Amino acid sequence: MNTLIHSGLVLLLDGDGWRYERRDILIHEKRIAKIGIIPPSDDVTLIDAENMLVIPGLINTHTHAYMTIFRNFADDMSFFDWLDRMLQVEEGMTEEDIYWTTLLAVSEMIRTGTTCFVDMTIKSAQEKTGPRSAVAGAVRDSGIRAVISRGLAGVSDSDESIMKYGQAVREMEMFGDESRIQFIHGPHAPYSCKADYLRKLTRSSADRGIGQTIHLSESQDEMEKAAVKFGTTPIQYVNSLGVFDVPVIAAHCVYANDEDIRIMAEKQVSVALCPRSNMKLGNGFAPAEAFLNAGINVCLGTDGCGSNNALNMFQEMGAASLVYKGASRKPQCVGAGEVLKMATVNGARAIGREKELGVIREGALADLVLVRLNEPQFQPMNSIISGLVYSSTGREVDTVLVDGKILLDHGRLTTIDENQVYEACRGITERLNMEQVSRIPEHTPATHPES
Repeated sequence: MNTLIHSGLVLLLDGDGWRYERRDILIHEKRIAKIGIIPPSDDVTLIDAENMLVIPGLINTHTHAYMTIFRNFADDMSFFDWLDRMLQVEEGMTEEDIYWTTLLAVSEMIRTGTTCFVDMTIKSAQEKTGPRSAVAGAVRDSGIRAVISRGLAGVSDSDESIMKYGQAVREMEMFGDESRIQFIHGPHAPYSCKADYLRKLTRSSADRGIGQTIHLSESQDEMEKAAVKFGTTPIQYVNSLGVFDVPVIAAHCVYANDEDIRIMAEKQVSVALCPRSNMKLGNGFAPAEAFLNAGINVCLGTDGCGSNNALNMFQEMGAASLVYKGASRKPQCVGAGEVLKMATVNGARAIGREKELGVIREGALADLVLVRLNEPQFQPMNSIISGLVYSSTGREVDTVLVDGKILLDHGRLTTIDENQVYEACRGITERLNMEQVSRIPEHTPATHPES
């Protein structure tokens, strides 16, 4: 059965710029078969896009989906105090918990126009290998698209590190035939992975033909510790270990210096900016303008709900379009059109899918979002691009398709029972006794693997 999106304004990437035209989009199976003026017929499912803008699905290039359980929890804390509080609660989470908290994340992402996310599951719970196992199971069941990594930390020959690596490999094998799921390795950070482990994961990535994602240069404290332990910056350190010899998405990079930027440009590293998370944790502002000037592929991520409280890419675009202007005192440094590319085609490039995701073109996968234009925040429509970036809240999202399948139909999720998800997550919160943990006044440090 074909689907026809009829009479919408379609957002198209024309060279380096955006344009929009009133067009119809014919979807055959999972892909866009034709863009043009296409009369409706009896053999198509019709989606009326009158008064709507059709945009490519947004791509969240850095998050920890299961961390919805930490929304509005452990707020207003310093970075490592916050991280320790997260780890205290995580100890009690199971793979079944991660399945439900990820479904909660997916519900929010679909509702706000995200059709693909790059995930790092830091928590390594007791594995349940049933058909609804954790993040990959939630992605499969919900219909969204994802690039999944299990956050890996430690020493290459330690029992725990071997177990975590084995879990990551088994998950790849279990869900390897699911076309909407890609896998990459996720070494957590240079401060939580020994050098031999980073080398091992990079060799494994090269052997499997997959990339990696890693947290880099996120906080001032991290930079100071790296200077003492490694005698250099985190970015230069992991480069010396060969980590950038495979495709890498580097999250944050708040404190990247000129040499770091030169290395990442040379190695074609993609940078996932997370402005709201960086601001909330008081970590500062990444040098976004310098990244762009160096030709680095810059994309956007929300980070997890523990450090952002939301997984809304429209909010992230709004933040990115403002904070880097304010930090640099240059209103031209990161324009609305550039931010929109960060959330779409640049994200697709980061996961190696720029020809079929993040753009609307014939032959591309039908990951599409219909946005209601008949909303006060879009009026008058002087610039739809500016409206999407500066004015949108995400609540304007009306319909979402992934692989041509409707996941959000006029505001109704079609694959997820939200009430069931809410009930499950409330039960998890009560079992983990999170309210009591959040009231602990003294700091109880967790154990961080030494670098």
